[in-house]
Amino acid sequence: MRALKFYQTGSLNNLHIEEVPLPSPRPGEVLVQIKAAAVNPSDIKSVQGKMHETTVPRIPGRDFAGTIVQGPGEVLGQSVFGSGGNLGFGRDGSHAEFVALPGSPCSFAEKPEF
Repeated sequence: MRALKFYQTGSLNNLHIEEVPLPSPRPGEVLVQIKAAAVNPSDIKSVQGKMHETTVPRIPGRDFAGTIVQGPGEVLGQSVFGSGGNLGFGRDGSHAEFVALPGSPCSFAEKPEF
C-alpha cells in the first residue's frame, strides 16, 4: 500500500510517499480502508518534532473516514470516521491507504448518513 512516511523529525521535507506493508491488525483491532484523511495541525507538529509522543519511523495522520474491511462481523463493512489517541504519534496514522485501529468505539465512530 502507499503511505506518507517520515523516518526523522525536524522538517516537513522528511515526508515521503512510499510503498509499505499492509497493516496487520492485532487481536481486538480492525483494519480500515481510508477514503479521506485530513491534515491536522498536530500532524505537522509531529513531523516537526514538536509532539513529544511521536516515535519514528511513523505514518502521520489523525483524522480519517473510511470503511472497516477486517474485524468482527458486526462492524465489517461499516463506514466510520475518527481521530485522536496515539494515532499518528505512537502508532501509524491515517495518511495511508489502510490503518489498523483498536476495535473499541473510542477509536472510531460510525459515519452518519447524509
